[in-house]
Amino acid sequence: MKGNTLTSEKLSVVVRVDVDGEQIQIAATGRVTTSSLQGLYPVVQRTKSLGGGLDVEMDLSGATVDADALDELQIYAELYEVPVRLSPDAGNVTALPSRPLVTAGQAA
Repeated sequence: MKGNTLTSEKLSVVVRVDVDGEQIQIAATGRVTTSSLQGLYPVVQRTKSLGGGLDVEMDLSGATVDADALDELQIYAELYEVPVRLSPDAGNVTALPSRPLVTAGQAA
């Protein structure tokens, strides 16, 4: 069905900045595979570098995540300390290990 991002094979990414400027969220829809992760990782790294120390979170709750991609995501989340949000309905784990979110005000 055209327009239904949950069944789409393509990965669509939107970067959202919190109005208060305390967090940046990278939201993805479509299908997350090990191949599509190779395109998503540079987006995360670029966003982190441009964010001026703001917390960056990957929100994949609107995406379908392949099992092998999930394994790779877990390693990435731990290595780069990026929280990842997954849909509990997709049969995936609902949270990956990550550092606690600290706002810019708390970091000072």
